Formats: sequence, structure tokens, C-alpha cells
Amino acid sequence: MDTGHSHSHTTAQRLGLAIVLNTLTFAVELIGGILTNSLALISDAMHNLSDALALVLSYIATRIVLWKSNSRKSYGYVRIEIFIAFINALTLVFIGSYIIYKGISRFLSPEHVAGTGMVLVAVVGLLANVGSTLLLRKEAHRDLNIQSAYLHLLTDAVESLAVVVVGFFIFWKGWYVLDPIISTAIGMFVIHSAWTILVETVNILTEGTPKGIDLDDVATFIRSFPGVDNVHHIHIWGLSSQFRALSAHLVVKDRLISEGCVITDEIERGLRDHYRINHPTLKLESEICERQDTIVDINHTDQGTRLHGSSAPKT
Repeated sequence: MDTGHSHSHTTAQRLGLAIVLNTLTFAVELIGGILTNSLALISDAMHNLSDALALVLSYIATRIVLWKSNSRKSYGYVRIEIFIAFINALTLVFIGSYIIYKGISRFLSPEHVAGTGMVLVAVVGLLANVGSTLLLRKEAHRDLNIQSAYLHLLTDAVESLAVVVVGFFIFWKGWYVLDPIISTAIGMFVIHSAWTILVETVNILTEGTPKGIDLDDVATFIRSFPGVDNVHHIHIWGLSSQFRALSAHLVVKDRLISEGCVITDEIERGLRDHYRINHPTLKLESEICERQDTIVDINHTDQGTRLHGSSAPKT
């Protein structure tokens, strides 16, 4: 069996279970929040709803990325992962902002909260969120989409624990003001957890240099290989969190094509091992070819029109 397909199937199953758990948690916390008049529970419930929707999107992404490449999508559909992660993170930012707004409003005029019911419902939410988080823990490092979903669930687990603690103090001391305070804190935590992924997905969508890679460092690395005199026109970008591409022009001495292939093969292995660049495109240029370009620029004409280097006839 293909290991990539098997892994994707396992991930899809785990996401499916997490979706069920989050949907049930949302329903329990929403009803419990309304009955106990707890804004913290309602906020946590809304966050769980966003997580359930995010997990549905992540599930869809794990299926779409398996679609094969074709003449219209030569790279396949790997970038779907980034679009999904971007939507997830952006949704969290909006939800976090709304939670902060409601928390501040309730802080100005605290309301009575049923502490006992709040604690019981929060414990149920905590157990469900911990279970969902553990389901995706091993998958989180594999791609940005699953990492985004995992952070959703981890955030909810921490929030549920905080709600349990706050509910206990409301039951014990009657400190109702803690309810809007923890709601505001939840909103801030939600935004903070989403911001890193949001920035990274925007960087990938705008074809920026992947995080952790320095363009000059890669250029120096390529020039360190025997036979490479220089490198220019170097570009590095990512199509997804696992798919990094590079294109560069290498200046080498004039040599046989077979000898040039030895150089590019070594560089490609080095790029893959050191920078996880798995789709390099390297063009070889020789110093002799550069001098010949100058000769063409001076002497060669086509139908009376002078050529400039290797470009098209100038009109």
C-alpha cells in the first residue's frame, strides 16, 4: 500500500473523530452557557464551533491534496492546504475579536453565573478538547493544515481548563467578574495562537521565501560546490508547508552535459537535505556562452533587425 495514501487515510479518520467530539462539545457548552448565564462557556462553545468548521475544512483538504496533477494543475492541488490554513487562522482572529468585545461589555456590568453548572460543563468540554488534541498531536508536524487544526484544539483545551478554574472560584467565592475576564483572556489567546499561522500562510500565498531560509545563505551553499563559479537569479518559494521550490542560474566552466548533471544532482541532494527544498530547477550557464552573447549582440542580425543577447528581436 502507498504510504502517503495510508497516512492521509489515517489523518482523515482522526480528523473525523475530532469533528464529532468538537461538535458535541459545542452543543454541550452552548446549552450549558445559556443555562448558567456564563459568557466564558458561550465563548468557549463558539470557539469549539469554529474548530469544528476548521476541522471540516481540514478534512476536505486532506482529500483534495490527493488529487493527481494534470495539464491545468501541473503542481497538483498541494496549495489547497495553505488556503484552508489561512481561512482557519483568519476565522480565529475574527472570533477572538468578538469574544474580547463581549467580555469587555460584560465586565462593565457583571451578571450572576451558576458556578456549579459552569464547572460541570467546563469539565466535559475539557475532556473532549484534550481527547481531540491527542488525536492530532502526531499529525501536527507533518503539514501546516493539520498544525492549524491542532492549534485550534490545543487552544480550546487550555481555555476549557481556565474555565474550570474560574467556575470553581465563582462557585466558591461568588466572583462573577471573573467570567468576563476569562472571556476576554480567551479572545486574546485565540488571536495570538492564530497570528503566527496567518502570517506564514500569507507569506506562502505571496510566494515569499519560506520561514527559516535565508536566500544569501542558500546562494553561498550552492557556490560551495565544486565546479560552480557563481549563482544568480535565485528564487525560493513554497507551494505548501511541505513543498519548497527553487530556481537558479549556475555559472560553470564549459563542459559536457553529463558532467553538468553530476553537479546539479549533488546540489539538488544538498538542497533537499539542508533546506528541505524538494523541487529545485537549476539552469547551467558557461562563461564562454556569456561572451558569445556579446558577439551575437554586435554581429548577428535577423532580417535587418539587430538582436540583443538571447532576447527576441527588438522592434
